[in-house]
Amino acid sequence: MGVFMTFGSIILWMIISVTTGVPLVPLLLVAGMLAVCVPSLGYPMTYTVWFAIDITFRPPTEADFAQAQAWLDSRPAR
Repeated sequence: MGVFMTFGSIILWMIISVTTGVPLVPLLLVAGMLAVCVPSLGYPMTYTVWFAIDITFRPPTEADFAQAQAWLDSRPAR
């Protein structure tokens, strides 16, 4: 999903800039900024979506909760 957001925004930017006649350097600078910023900003949303899909197809079991509780109990108290 993140790949589609990243490449989609870059391709859309390049199509718009080529049709409007933007020079090459600003075109590449904005495309580079999109390649860095879109994945950084879109990560929380895509992570949440894939986690929700995982929970839907593989619901947590009692063993998962017991393992999580054991991990919490093994941590030193603050």
